[in-house]
Amino acid sequence: MIKNYLKIALRNFQKHKGYSFLNIAGFSIGMACCLLILIYIRHELSYDRFHKDGDRVYRIVQDIRNQTANRIFAPISPMVAPTLKADYPQVEYAARAIPTSARLVRREGTFFYEDRFMYADQELLDVLTFQFIQGNPQEALTRPNTLVISQRIAHKYFGNVDPLGKTLEINQLQYEITGVVADSPENTHIRYDLIASLKTLKDWNEMSNWYSTMFYTYLKLKPNVNVEEFSSQIIRLADKYVGEQLESWGTVYHYFLQPLSSIHLHSHIRYEIESPGNPVYITIFSFVGLFILLIACLNFMNLSTARAANRAKEVGLRKVVGAQKLQLIGQFLGESLLVALLSLGLAMVIARFAVPFLNRLTGISLSFDALLNPVVLLSLIGGAFLAGLAAGLYPAFVLSSFRPAVTLKGIISAGSRGLSMRTVLVVVQFSISVVLIIGTLTMYKQFKFMKNQYLGFEKEQKLILPLRGGINIQENFEAVKDMFSQHPSIAGITVSSTVPGRGVSNFSIRLVGEDDSKNQSMFHMYFDDDFIPDYGIEMVAGRAFQKEMKTDFMGAFLINEAAVKAFGWSSPEEALGKRLLTGHGGRTNPVIGVTKDFHYRGLQSQVEPLVMEFLPWIFRYITLSIDITDLKDTLAFVRSHWKALWPGHPFEYFFLDTDFDRQYRADEQVGSVFGIFTLLGLVIACLGLLGLASFTAESRTKEIGIRKVLGASVGGIVLMLSRQFTKWVLLANCIAWPVAYYFMFRWLKNFAYRASLGIWPFVLSGAFAVLIAFLTVSYQSIKAAISNPIDSLKYE
Repeated sequence: MIKNYLKIALRNFQKHKGYSFLNIAGFSIGMACCLLILIYIRHELSYDRFHKDGDRVYRIVQDIRNQTANRIFAPISPMVAPTLKADYPQVEYAARAIPTSARLVRREGTFFYEDRFMYADQELLDVLTFQFIQGNPQEALTRPNTLVISQRIAHKYFGNVDPLGKTLEINQLQYEITGVVADSPENTHIRYDLIASLKTLKDWNEMSNWYSTMFYTYLKLKPNVNVEEFSSQIIRLADKYVGEQLESWGTVYHYFLQPLSSIHLHSHIRYEIESPGNPVYITIFSFVGLFILLIACLNFMNLSTARAANRAKEVGLRKVVGAQKLQLIGQFLGESLLVALLSLGLAMVIARFAVPFLNRLTGISLSFDALLNPVVLLSLIGGAFLAGLAAGLYPAFVLSSFRPAVTLKGIISAGSRGLSMRTVLVVVQFSISVVLIIGTLTMYKQFKFMKNQYLGFEKEQKLILPLRGGINIQENFEAVKDMFSQHPSIAGITVSSTVPGRGVSNFSIRLVGEDDSKNQSMFHMYFDDDFIPDYGIEMVAGRAFQKEMKTDFMGAFLINEAAVKAFGWSSPEEALGKRLLTGHGGRTNPVIGVTKDFHYRGLQSQVEPLVMEFLPWIFRYITLSIDITDLKDTLAFVRSHWKALWPGHPFEYFFLDTDFDRQYRADEQVGSVFGIFTLLGLVIACLGLLGLASFTAESRTKEIGIRKVLGASVGGIVLMLSRQFTKWVLLANCIAWPVAYYFMFRWLKNFAYRASLGIWPFVLSGAFAVLIAFLTVSYQSIKAAISNPIDSLKYE
């Protein structure tokens, strides 16, 4: 029986190649989208789940609270880890790590900047899982100036030579290589290439206090520890040691645990090592995948029920010779399951070739192998089975319910049953498609808004030279500026600790002469007297730093408007002359000016209070304001002077506008992927509409022939055949608009500065959906309208 059903199913596929293609193509594209989304979601959820005993590994973070604010920091005091190890028997291992800025790594004539460098305790190798290829993990970082490197670094600097016991020079300091580990996985929040012993740091004593927030601290608890009870014990850990001092400041330190596997998606706190993921996008893509698969299932249901009349006689004959209704249902469900399984196989092939494209689009190293896990494969087959069952259940009941006496007389006409159901299915399909189109346009509008919004400073034509690898211009920054200023295309030069979009430091700041309720934790920037005019930042009160004013050099502060509000002053002028004490160095200086708020971070975040100071020893960037008319010549000039100043350091540069927009790259990549899936969903919906239009035209062949004989024009017939489908798509818009508004309004709330939702995404989405639907239907309508009426009247 099953063999007979299989033969009949294959014959039907062969007989109706067009409909079979539309069904399998729609299902395959829908499943391929789901597979790609599944690969992405599995990747995001897999972060830091490869560590041994990962369920016992935690990171400790710190919540610093005072009367005015509370801020949560990922790096904490270096005192926490040894204190926990010594005083709490629940702790098996505790370790600290300090990822640093780029280091200049040199071996013989080879030198490069390396970004993934960190100092770490030996116990970090016990807390986290590192796959050692060479060396002893029990003692690799026990001595100062020892180093563990990745395979990539070993090959880059040593080639085929065994690196163990050899040395690398890093920022003019020699390190002995004591271990080689496998390259850092993609799915971890703490990526590494070089791990140096924490004992190497010379200024260790200066950092060993409870107030420093520089060390990322990890611990592994012993088996069967009650985590909630342990968390409650350490929440006020610092009180035992510095409680009186904290109380005098009106400050409270709270410590709490973060499961290692939750950091990537659920930890959006200050100074994360890597930019965290966004769980909102996991939810969005999950729904997109389900919606696209739903569109494909609706396609199958639509085309199957539309062709019901073509198989009515087959059903009648089977019932006459004794077939039961359940047998017929089984036959038709079998056909739908066969389509689903064939589509799954084709979808796997599509996904295999699409993964590299998705990697280029997202900047993530996704692997198709994630689908080849036996459990995942069985789940996919089960999912395909359920999708085929869901898509085929309704058509199976419709087809098996025909009465033999009626069907054998040929009374059932095409489209006489299920029309209202097919209307619902088409409306649902295009409602989903319109929602996705509105989402795509809204994302594009928001990303364009962020890139074009005025930031409060001039970011165009700014050439940035990062000073990395130990370059120090504290003593000669004025001479360096004079040297670069000799080229006529360079209009301005300034030096600073950072540039907008590259991160800022956060330190405590106290208002001298006021009670502790005025204490704040604020972001800090350090720059010279040319920064404000070169960046075009507006002063709203007081003045900027001036070279002529010697007291401005490490002796004055600028603040922004947000800081004025944070201190509770009624106007910027009220801030002038007030004396502030910074927690970074303990300097007490007056406020000499207030700047208009400018966006030193991306538009995802509010402009927060900012303190600015003229502090040369922390300068890390040179900004050149250039004329790009002859960019090649200007770059050659800058490169030659760089080599003259710092011959042992690679020349690197970037443009500020491009670099600042880098903060939006992850969101833009998500928007691009969303747009592609939206397009594929629309293609699937149009495939179904094309099949329905073809069937409708076929079922009205004689009517079209008669109308043409009576003088109907081609345009009139096209309009007649298209009107019905156009009405369905217009109805779909009416349903989709309020749904899309609700979801996109909620999505935009994730941005501190956002574009207005407006009416245009809705109008354009609706018009585009109607146009695409009309063109899809018109193809079949025109084909039917221009056919010879004599052939039409001979039909059947």
